[in-house]
Amino acid sequence: MPCEAWQGEIPAIKGEIITIIIWVLNLFRPGAGTFVSSCLGDKHCISSQVIVAILQMLTAFCIVGWVWSIWWGALIYKKHSK
Repeated sequence: MPCEAWQGEIPAIKGEIITIIIWVLNLFRPGAGTFVSSCLGDKHCISSQVIVAILQMLTAFCIVGWVWSIWWGALIYKKHSK
């Protein structure tokens, strides 16, 4: 599945403060904010976002997951800003 398809599944979360908290959560605990956001969207829990969160957690030890998690948090915030 292309990266754009995964990004398209990012839920639109209402509330700027919540998206900032999710971003900070992703900064300090890679994948945690992504996991929380997967259940806060308009739909029920989004399985592709849960998979992304798990992959971020599993790859955090080699810095890849940590950077990915921060970037994903920025995408969540950016989607809120639209």
